[in-house]
Amino acid sequence: MTLTSFTPRCGLAIALMGSVSALGLAQPANAQNAPAVDGSDARAESEAETARSTASTGSENTIVVTGTRIAGEAPVGTALVQLDEKDIQSTGLTSTADILNTVPSILKLGGGDNYAGGQAQQANTINSFSFNKSPNIRGLGVGATLSLVNGHRVPYEGGNMNSFDGDNFPPQMIERIDVVQDGGSALYGADAIAGTVNYILRRPEDTLEAYAGYRKNDGQESWYVTGIAGVRWDEGGSAEGGFIASFQHSDQDAFEASARPDLYNDDLSPYGGPPSSLYSAPGNVFVNGAYYGIPFGQDGTALTLSDLTASPNYFNTWTGIEVIPEVEADRASINFEQNITDWLRVFGDALYVRREFAINGPNSSTSNRVTNFGQLPRIPNSNPFSPCNPSHYPGGVVTGPADLVAACATGAIGVAYSTVYDIGPPSRTGTTETWTYGGGFDITLPYDWSIKLSAFAGTHDAPSITTQTGGAPAPDFSTFNFFCDPTAFECTDRATAASILARATNLINRTKYEMQVYSASADGPLFSLPAGEVKLAVGVEQYEGSLLNQNNFGGNNFNPRSITSAFGELLVPVVSPDADLPGIYELTVNGSLRYDDYSDAGSTTNPRIGVNWWPIEDLKLFGSWGTSFRAPGLADNDPFSQTGVIPIMVSGTQIKSDVCAACQSVPFGAIYQPIGGANRDLEPETSETYALGADWTPASVPGLVVSAKYWWISYEGQVSTPAFNVGSVNAINQQIYNSQIIYNPALFPELAANNPVAFFGNFPTIKADNPACAAVLGQQVTTQALYDSMIACYNTGGETGGLFGPPTPASNVLALVSGRRINAGKTVGDGFDFNLGYTFDSDVGTWNLGAVATYTLGWKVSPLPGAPLVEEVNQLGFPLTFQARGQVGWERDFAIGRVFANAFVNFRNAYEIDPDQLPIGVDERYSKIDSYTTFDLTLGFDTGDDRGSWLTDNFTVILSIQNLFDADPPLVVNQAGLAGTAIRFDPTYGSPLGRVFQLQVGKRF
Repeated sequence: MTLTSFTPRCGLAIALMGSVSALGLAQPANAQNAPAVDGSDARAESEAETARSTASTGSENTIVVTGTRIAGEAPVGTALVQLDEKDIQSTGLTSTADILNTVPSILKLGGGDNYAGGQAQQANTINSFSFNKSPNIRGLGVGATLSLVNGHRVPYEGGNMNSFDGDNFPPQMIERIDVVQDGGSALYGADAIAGTVNYILRRPEDTLEAYAGYRKNDGQESWYVTGIAGVRWDEGGSAEGGFIASFQHSDQDAFEASARPDLYNDDLSPYGGPPSSLYSAPGNVFVNGAYYGIPFGQDGTALTLSDLTASPNYFNTWTGIEVIPEVEADRASINFEQNITDWLRVFGDALYVRREFAINGPNSSTSNRVTNFGQLPRIPNSNPFSPCNPSHYPGGVVTGPADLVAACATGAIGVAYSTVYDIGPPSRTGTTETWTYGGGFDITLPYDWSIKLSAFAGTHDAPSITTQTGGAPAPDFSTFNFFCDPTAFECTDRATAASILARATNLINRTKYEMQVYSASADGPLFSLPAGEVKLAVGVEQYEGSLLNQNNFGGNNFNPRSITSAFGELLVPVVSPDADLPGIYELTVNGSLRYDDYSDAGSTTNPRIGVNWWPIEDLKLFGSWGTSFRAPGLADNDPFSQTGVIPIMVSGTQIKSDVCAACQSVPFGAIYQPIGGANRDLEPETSETYALGADWTPASVPGLVVSAKYWWISYEGQVSTPAFNVGSVNAINQQIYNSQIIYNPALFPELAANNPVAFFGNFPTIKADNPACAAVLGQQVTTQALYDSMIACYNTGGETGGLFGPPTPASNVLALVSGRRINAGKTVGDGFDFNLGYTFDSDVGTWNLGAVATYTLGWKVSPLPGAPLVEEVNQLGFPLTFQARGQVGWERDFAIGRVFANAFVNFRNAYEIDPDQLPIGVDERYSKIDSYTTFDLTLGFDTGDDRGSWLTDNFTVILSIQNLFDADPPLVVNQAGLAGTAIRFDPTYGSPLGRVFQLQVGKRF
C-alpha cells in the first residue's frame, strides 16, 4: 500500500504526543468538528450514516460524540443508543431519569423512587438514602455505569458516592442522551464496567422558553416550572459564540405506603407466611406465651382484664411510613461556547442543583417497637392505665380470666406496643447540593490536527438528620399509657411525646465529595491509506478527588485520591467503498488503550478493539472486545464510612429448623448487622466484555432500521456486601454465606465452631478501650464467652457508629451478618439487544413504529470468592430473560399545528423467586411471579412557528398517561430486608404508583 503525507503529519503527531504529555492535564469533553446530528425517528441511529453525514458537511461546528475521542468519526464496534429531543418528547415524561428507564437494559436495581421494602432492594438502601435516580445498565449496579455530561466527568452522588442523578437536568435542556452498553474504561477510565451514559446539553441558540408540568397519581402530586434562555451571536462569523441556560424549580409530594395497602403490607399469612407484627397500636398483653388484644375504641382509663380479646392485634409496620420522599429542588445549568479566532474556541458548562427532602422512614423491624433490652417491657400494676391496676375495679379487687389475674399477681404484665401514633415514625431530612463547572479550549492546528485542554471541578455536599436511629426510645413504664387506642384517642400528649423523643438517638451526618479533573488531548490524521486517513487521538488526565464523612458519633474522616492517566485511540480504515471488493464494501478497525495510576489502588491498563464491517452498503456488522475496571469508591474502602450496627428483630421460627433447631423456641430475637466500608483492603473490580452485532438499513425500504447485538460480560471482584444483600434471614437459611456470619454458639453449636474473627476483622471503628471489645478483638468467636463479649461491645457503645436500635442481650442475638464491603464474587452474563424502527409517510400522516428489547441468555453469579457460579437469570433481584418496549407513533400537520400521538407497550416476562428465599411457611407455588405488561399513551400538539402570532407560535401541550390501564404489579411474597418490612411486589420491575397522569405546557417566545 502507498503511504502519502506521512512525514509532516507523523512528525506533528510525535510532537503533539510529547507536548500533551508534558502538560499533565486530563480527560476532555469529546468534541467533533461537525454539526450536531439531526434527531432520528429511530431509537438508535446507524453509526455509519452518522459518520458519513458528519464528514460530508465540512462544518466547523463542534458536537460531542460518545464512544470515541477521534473528531469527525462515529464509534466503532458498538451500537450507540441515542435518545434525542424527539424521543424525549414522545415519552411525555417529566423526569430525565424516568426517560432513561425506558431503555430496557437500564434497570431500577440500585436506587430511585421505589427504593423501599423487600429483600431484593436490600443492597440499594444505603445508596438510596439521598434518594437520587442513577442509571444502572444491565443491573450491575449504579457504580458500574459511568455518567458524563458533555463528555466530561461529574461529581459522584448518593450514599455510596457512586451515582449521578439523571434528574439533575430538565429534559428540555438536553439535546440528546447517549447510552453505550459496552465497557468503556479504555476511553474514559474507571466506572464504565457496564457502559456509559452521556448527557449532551443543548448548544447555544437564540431562544426564550417557558415550560410547566404537573404530575398526578393516587396518593401523590408533583409539579415543575422551567425557564430556558439562550443567545447566539455573530453566527457564521469569526467571533461566533453564545450560551444557553436553564432553571427549574420542582416540588414532589411524599408517597405514603398507606396509598397502596395492597402492596405495602407485611401480612404474609394469606400465603402461609408470618402475619404482621404483634407490636401493635392498640397493643397486646403477653401472658404465658399467649397474646391478648387491647380493645379498640377505649382510652385505657377503665380497661379491665375481661375487656382484653382472645385474638391478638396485628399491625402493618408500614403504618405512617413514606416510601418516596417529599422533594423540593432547584436546578440551574448553562452551556457556553465562543470562537476567539478561526483556530481557537472556548467552551464551558456548569450545573447547580439543590434538593431538600423529607421522609417518614425508612422503616425497619425495630421501628417504634417498645422493648427493654430486646424483650417485651413489663408494665407495673401501678401504671394508672394497666388493667392490673386495682383502681379499675369496684372495690379495688382485680377480677377476670384466671391466667390473667395470676399474671397481675406477679406485679407486672408484658405488653407488645408500637409508639408510631404517639411519637411518630423515624424520619430523615436533608439537603443535597451538587455543583460542577469548568471549560476549556479547542485549538485547531495545521494538517487537520486539534488540541483540547479542559478543567472541570465539582462538589456534592449532603448533610442529613435521621431520627430514632437507636430504635424507638422507651417511655416511662410506670406512667405511659400502653393500653389506649391511639387510632381513636390522643393517648399521649405533646409534652410526653417530646420528652420521649428527647431521649432518642439521632444521626446527624454529612458527606462531601469534591473532584477536579484536568485534561489535555490531541487528535488528527497520521497518514493516508487507500481506504482513507489513519487517525490518532492521544491524551493525559489528572484527577484529584476527596470524600469527607462526618457524624455526631465522632466520625470525621477525610479520604483523598489522585489518579494520573494516559490514553490513546487509533482508527484505521482498511477497505473503502472505492475498492469495490466483493463481500467487503467497507472495513474499519479501531483500537484504544488507557493507563490509570491510582494513589490508593495501584495501576491498571485497559485495552479495547472495535471493528465495523460492511459486507454490502446496507448492512453493517460490528464487534468489540475490551477490559474495564472500577477502583473501590472512597466510601467503599473507608471503614468509618456509614459504619454502625443495624439490628433486625426476628422470630426464631424464621430460621429453618434443620439449620437451627434451638431457634424454634425463641419467640423474639435479633440479628445484628454491622455495616460500613472495608478495612482499606479492597482491590479494584475488573471486567472483560465482547460484543457482536449487525445494523441493517436497507435502501429499498427507506426509514427502516434493524439492529441486533450479542453481548457478553465477565465482572469480577465486585465490591459488595453479599450476605447483607440477600437479607440476613436468607443468608442464614441458605448456608453459603457462613464466612460472613458469626453464629451464637448456644443456638448454632456446630456452625459456631467455624465462626470468623470477631467483628469480621480488626476494624478501627471498634473501640479498643471498651473492656468488652478488648476481650474479643482479633479472636475467632468460637466460645459463648467471646460471643457474649462481642455483643456486649456493641450494646455498650463499642462501635463508633453506634447501634441503630435497642440493645438485645447476647442470649437473644441469633447471629451477626456482615454488611461490610468486600471484594465479593463474580458475575458472567450474556444476551442480545434488539432494536427495530420504521418511519414512513401515509395519506393520514407520518408513522413511526419501533421496538427495543433485551434478551438475557444467562446471568451466572458467584456471591463469594471461591463459590460456584449459579445461574440467576430470571430470579428475583437479577435481570429478567426478556423485557421490551414497543412504540406506535403518528403525527400530522393541521391548521392548528403539528398533532402527534404515541402509544407504548412495556413487557417484562414471568420470573421466579428462589423457594429458599420465601418466608418460612409460604407455599412454593408463590415462587412463580407473573409477567407484567403496561401501556403508556402520549398526546400532544405543537403550533410551530408559522401561526402568525407570537402568542400562538411555538406553543406545545403534551398529555401523557403511564400505565394507562392501571395494571397492578404481579404478586411477590417479598420478605423483609433492611429497606423495610415485607411487601407484596418487586420494586425493581413494578411500580406502586399505578396510573400516572402528566401534563406539560411549553412556549418558545
